[in-house]
Amino acid sequence: MDKKHVIFMGTPPIAAKVLQALIDSDVIIDLVVTQPDKKTGRKQKLTVSAVKKLALQHHIPVFQPVRIRTDHQAILDIPCDLIVTCAYGQIVGQDILDHPAYGCVNLHGSLLPAYRGGAPIQRAIMNGDKQSGMSLMKMVRKMDAGPVQSQAVIEIEDTDNSTTLFEKMGDCAAELLKEQLPVLLSGKAVYKEQDEQLATFAPVIAREEEQIDLSADDKRIVDHIRGLSEEPGAYVIAGNKKLKIIDFVYEPKQDTQCGRFSAPDKKSLCLELHDGAIRILSCQMEGKPRMPVKDFMNGQGRSLINTAAR
Repeated sequence: MDKKHVIFMGTPPIAAKVLQALIDSDVIIDLVVTQPDKKTGRKQKLTVSAVKKLALQHHIPVFQPVRIRTDHQAILDIPCDLIVTCAYGQIVGQDILDHPAYGCVNLHGSLLPAYRGGAPIQRAIMNGDKQSGMSLMKMVRKMDAGPVQSQAVIEIEDTDNSTTLFEKMGDCAAELLKEQLPVLLSGKAVYKEQDEQLATFAPVIAREEEQIDLSADDKRIVDHIRGLSEEPGAYVIAGNKKLKIIDFVYEPKQDTQCGRFSAPDKKSLCLELHDGAIRILSCQMEGKPRMPVKDFMNGQGRSLINTAAR
C-alpha cells in the first residue's frame, strides 16, 4: 500500500512532540509549516521554532509565511491526505481546510468544548482545575469549534505549573495522534459535534493579567502563579520594579500581612498572603536574569525585607 502524505503545522515545543510522532509513523511528511523566526531574549537573538529545528534535522521542507491567510500557495501546491496542526499560531482559511483528502485535524490542549482559544493549558491551572486533557478535532472556520474525534484525560497535580502541564500535554498529544492516525488516514474517522451550550473560552494571556492580585484569596494567587510559570511569569511590583515569581512553595502561616516580604533566614524570601506565605525558590527582577532566591538575597533581595509589594 502506498504511504499517505501529510502536512504538519505547528510552532512551540508541544507541537514538536506531535511532529516527532508523525516522523515515527509510517507516513510521508511533505511539508512543515511554522511561524517565522523571531528575536527573543534580552539580546534579541534570532531564534527558530522548536518545530522548524526538528524538521530541518529530518530534512523536511519548511514553510514560514508571515500571514498564512494571504500566503499559502505553497501548501495548496502539495497534494496531501491529511493536515495535522498543533499550536501553529495563526488561523487558516477555508481553502486550506478543504485541501487534504481527509481534512485538517488539530490537537487542542483541553477537553473541548471547555477552554476554546489560545491559552487553555494556562487557564485550566489558573482556575484551579484538577483535570484537563487533549482533544483531537476536525478543524473548521470557527476557532476550536470543530467536531471531536477523540480525547484523552490528564490529571493536573498540585505541583504542576504551566511548564510541566505543557510537557504532559505534548506527550499526550503525541500518543493520541499515534493511536488515531490509522483511522484518520482511512477516511473512516467518526467525529462528534461539540455542545455549543457548554463552550467556555481561554483567550491568550493579556499582559495586564500577569500582575498578581494580592486582594484575591491564597489559593487563587497560588494557582495564578502556577498557571503563568515559567512563562510569561506572574509578578508583583517590588521597589517600583516587576518581580516575577517563578518557582515557589506555599506554606500556611499565622500572623501574616498580605503583600509584605519577609525573610525566615538570610538565604530565603517569602511573600506573605492572607493565610500563609509563598516561599520563593527562584525569581526574576525586572531587567535582570532569572536566579535562585539564595543568589537574589545576596544582592537586591535584601532590600525587600519588610517592604510591601503591590
